[in-house]
Amino acid sequence: MKKNYLLYIFVTALVVGFSSCSDFLDRYPQEELSDGSFWKTPKDAEMAVSNLYNYLPSPNTQDEDINTDNAVMGIKWAAGNISKGIYDPADQGWSDEYANIRQCNLILSKIDEISNYPETDKNKVLGQVYFFRAYIYFNLIRSFGDVPYIDKPLDLREMDGITRTPRTEVYEKVMTDFDRAIAALPDQWPDSDYGRITKGAARAMKARAAIYYNNWDVAASEAKKVIDSGLYELYDKDNTGKYAELFWEVADGCKENILFRQFNYPDNVNGLIGWEAFPTKGWGGMNPTQNLVDAFEDIEGSPISKSKIYDSTDPFKNRDPRLEVAVLHDGEEMYGVTIKVAPLASSGSTGINQHNDATATGYYGQKWLDPSIDPQSQGWDMGKDWVDIRYTEVLLTYAEAKNELKGLDPEAFDAVNQVRRRVGMPELQNTDPSKPTYCATQDDLRQRIRNEWRVEFCLEGDKRMWNIRRWGIAKDVLNAQYQGLKYKIIKDPAIADPKDDGQICILYQGDPIILSGSRYSDNNYLFPVPQSEIDLNPALTQNPGY
Repeated sequence: MKKNYLLYIFVTALVVGFSSCSDFLDRYPQEELSDGSFWKTPKDAEMAVSNLYNYLPSPNTQDEDINTDNAVMGIKWAAGNISKGIYDPADQGWSDEYANIRQCNLILSKIDEISNYPETDKNKVLGQVYFFRAYIYFNLIRSFGDVPYIDKPLDLREMDGITRTPRTEVYEKVMTDFDRAIAALPDQWPDSDYGRITKGAARAMKARAAIYYNNWDVAASEAKKVIDSGLYELYDKDNTGKYAELFWEVADGCKENILFRQFNYPDNVNGLIGWEAFPTKGWGGMNPTQNLVDAFEDIEGSPISKSKIYDSTDPFKNRDPRLEVAVLHDGEEMYGVTIKVAPLASSGSTGINQHNDATATGYYGQKWLDPSIDPQSQGWDMGKDWVDIRYTEVLLTYAEAKNELKGLDPEAFDAVNQVRRRVGMPELQNTDPSKPTYCATQDDLRQRIRNEWRVEFCLEGDKRMWNIRRWGIAKDVLNAQYQGLKYKIIKDPAIADPKDDGQICILYQGDPIILSGSRYSDNNYLFPVPQSEIDLNPALTQNPGY
């Protein structure tokens, strides 16, 4: 059943006191504007912390996969600068993050003024605040490196001359805040507080931060604690054929979802299908690349480059079942329309380049396409929660960390194989060299785990964007050639559709579609500090290369 419990409360009295997206750290003292009407009751603190939940990612972040080799933006006007290889100092995040940090710091500074506040309830609020402050600072340092660290509300006199704190110092403070959150948060909340941050979510996010900086011991330890809690499990873990449902509204509230932003029709909706996938009209949002399609193994667990059963002329046959869940391709039926992608008039609106927003690759995204939803009406009114951390991430984090700590660790195999078994893929192993799943070395298993990250989370947001950076392969990946499917046009008037001037198209043969891809330089590991922030505070410095 869908939920309507956790309200993202944006209190009018707090708009001035809490929010700003224009000036670095807010350019004016604001506490006195909210003191008169707020910080009187526990309810005030609870409403203040509820507003922080607006920081959690929304379905808009799904498009971040266009900043990788997984997809390009089919809706041509919507492609972002990073996907074009443009790292523009004018359009990077910063101010919103610091506005939310200021809100965290304000709550922490004011909460002790509230009288008659039960300690247990107060600690739960503090746990949420520490979580969000850590989460936001982690996002800042992986984006910008050194950033100003502020742990109290500042007034105007304290604003000038603020400098960037070394990333290593901020990281340590981030981990301390996660520990505070873990200590204070409950394992579970009552149904009336569905969607609030739990101890497991804080541990999972701490593990994400640790693995980003190759802190393998901490990543493994925190992931293992989430696993051992027994509170989470893979959706359809026994492989009954329901994996596709994980990405539909029916799976909201399942035990795989650890950290998520709640949506609930009609009060709070998203346009996930409406924006990303009108396949019947050829609007595809993100278009999967051939590079992504080729990343899926065959059903025996072999990469297609080594497969004995892969047929390049029938490439969706005998493949990892997740490929069909993720990618909508020629010949499939969706919402009563048979998808045709040939660049011919007979394909209608879904054909390659048949209109400005048709597929550029020959593929459409499929993960979010719930067949029970009418995309032209309900597609804009979905109540599907947007999941930031699934239990799958915890398992792959544990697998990767354990393999890095000890090559070919049995626990690494077990964790990654749980993910594979859920979709019927054969287990990775290091005992039988005759099988395509054999991993002889630590690097063999490392590459298999990395590919598991890719195929499991494709088209779900920014995981690959950040993964290729932390793995140190972003330059190679983003500067490589992106491709769409292969096709060739030949004359055959005898069988051609009358609309096609005697031409037919043979898919999966001929030359591939060549895509523009992205561009990446060594300095792009970090984003540029927005120039507007440097103009406001000259003590800030720009990252090298910008």
